[in-house]
Amino acid sequence: MNGIITSGQRMSVHDGPGIRTVVFLKGCNMRCKWCHNPETWRRESQIQYIKSKCIGCRICTEVCPNRVLAFKDDELDIDYASCRGCGVCAANCCTGALSLIGREVSPEALWSEVKVDLPFFRNSGGGVTVSGGEPLLQKDFVRSFLALCRAGGVNTAIETNLSLEWERVEELLPLVDLWMCDLKLFDGQRHREWTGVDNVRIKDNMRRLAESGGRMLVRTPVIPGVNDNEGEIGAISDFLSDLKVEYRLLGFHTLGFDKYRTTGIVNELEGYAPLGEERLNELKRKFEINGR
Repeated sequence: MNGIITSGQRMSVHDGPGIRTVVFLKGCNMRCKWCHNPETWRRESQIQYIKSKCIGCRICTEVCPNRVLAFKDDELDIDYASCRGCGVCAANCCTGALSLIGREVSPEALWSEVKVDLPFFRNSGGGVTVSGGEPLLQKDFVRSFLALCRAGGVNTAIETNLSLEWERVEELLPLVDLWMCDLKLFDGQRHREWTGVDNVRIKDNMRRLAESGGRMLVRTPVIPGVNDNEGEIGAISDFLSDLKVEYRLLGFHTLGFDKYRTTGIVNELEGYAPLGEERLNELKRKFEINGR
């Protein structure tokens, strides 16, 4: 089974132990309002437009088969809702202002791409991390790819929201060395309000994963005005302390905000500022867990 990915990030040191290659898959069942990878929400390929690269040649409007591109007041206007992501405009864009996000790849082809970094993995204790989007939505592809990594002696990690059926998790247990999971909010209603998904299954899957003996790192992105308080973070920390897992707090940042603009997605947190470092460190000292 082939997969749909957005990109691969080589030489990463923030997505698991050692030096890693991170593969970002397309498609996510959550809509976290602070997401810094909104281009991974849709499973299908989609167009990205970087205005600063555009020279106004208008070739894209001539070649677009669905007529979703037009120049208005000398600026390119894209009907993102009607765009089918065929990529014809991007293929004919000489400046790279238009690009296609998302490509289909087989597990074998992806393994051929990442295995060139085997020396870095082995010397640093690193490996491959499958991220997203939500990798469990492409379970069969992920299973096949991780099996190739495992056969190649490569350490494996997966970043998942754990909100899908336990059977998807269970099937991948023998192939994953580290599970990197998020618990955004402890209160179920507020979790649904801010992410679009309830957290009952997430908590249950975390319990099951801990019982299975899988190594798990749980993280919470700390969002100003959403969960940056002792009550919310403390409730998550208390829940996780019984599971004997590692718990880390992540600072909210705005580095992905440009992606909303370039892909035509409404950013509901436009104008939000990162949490102050002093406050983040205070919460870290109180609630982070080193695990077993």
